[in-house]
Order: sequence, then structure tokens, then C-alpha cells
Amino acid sequence: MFADIVSAYELVDATNADNYSPRGAFVGCLLRLEGHDFMDYRIDADGTMTGGSDGCINLAEADNLGLPSCILEYDIPGIYSNHSRRLSLADFFVIAAEAAMARAATDYNADDVFAEGTLAQKFRDGFKYGRTTVQTCDWNTERMPNPEYGCNGDEENGHDGLKQIFVNNIYAGHEDAWTLTAAISGAHTVGSASPANSGYDGHWADTEN
Repeated sequence: MFADIVSAYELVDATNADNYSPRGAFVGCLLRLEGHDFMDYRIDADGTMTGGSDGCINLAEADNLGLPSCILEYDIPGIYSNHSRRLSLADFFVIAAEAAMARAATDYNADDVFAEGTLAQKFRDGFKYGRTTVQTCDWNTERMPNPEYGCNGDEENGHDGLKQIFVNNIYAGHEDAWTLTAAISGAHTVGSASPANSGYDGHWADTEN
């Protein structure tokens, strides 16, 4: 499974220039796929937990514009079909994102993929399987942070920012919740934004060769 994602990455154009990084787009697609899967996690007032890494994404939701096309472009369904009998879709999303990050990492070692100290080795050894796939999630709308309302959001008018999504939910109870939020926001340093999908244009970071 890990190797299949790496192979798909290798097939993508390796050009890395200003505002043009096909492999960055590949990694960005898989990170966005998994990110939008788990970012709908909520702890309700009665303690009930909903959403999270359950393999269910409402692709009709505006925040997910562009995901269907990139998933098909890289034949992600085809890759999953080779493993669907022994791997839940929820687990697959996590593995796919981790494999893409591990391959793009500067410590990637093609001769010894899981060499000690590499990101690939850390992901492999820390992986926990057993996530259950949820079949439908039409309720999953407006659960992503809105960049127009900054980090703290606009709670008075019901507009979520990073605080509501991460600090109050995903990282609730962690002393370093804001540090973790800043770290996970680093996912935006790969891939790019499109006006058709998000209203924003261009890459979030300069190229690094």
C-alpha cells in the first residue's frame, strides 16, 4: 500500500519551479483528502464524538471543491481497490497521506525506505490500524476553518477559525494545542490554492530545490 503511493508519486512530473510543482500537487491532494476527513471531528455538548478519520467526506461540500478531480487524476480509487479487502477506507486515507509525506521528505531513502530516523520509519512504527469507515456523512457541512475569520474565528456569528476546529476540538486538553495547530497548518506549504476551489490563487510557499 505504502509502495503503491510512492510509485504513483514517482510517475508525476518532477519539475519544481515557481508556481509549478506537480509532485507538490500530488502530495497536497492526499494531505487535503485526509485532512478534510479528520477535521470534521467534534465533541458535542453531551460528550458524543462525531466525525474524525472515518473515511467519509461530503464531496458536495464547498470546502471540498477540487478533491474529486485530483483523486481521479492520480487514480486513488484504483490504488485503494487493490487493498480494499483487507484495509478500511479510513485507514487507507491515513496511510496514503503518510506515504506521500514520507516520499516527499528530504530524508527519504530509496535504498532503505524505512531506515532508522526517516519519516517513513516513524510513520510505519507509529501507525495504528482499525479505523471504521462510515458510509454516509451528508451532515458534514461547514466544519472547516474559514480563513476569512483568522485563527480565532468569529464565534459570535458562528464562523469557525483554527481555534474552533483544532484548539477546542481536535487538540482539546493539550497544553500545546496552539503549537500543534501551527504545525499541522504547515500542510499548506505543499500544493497550491485555486480560485475555482477556494477563492485563493497560487502556492503558499516559495519553491525549494
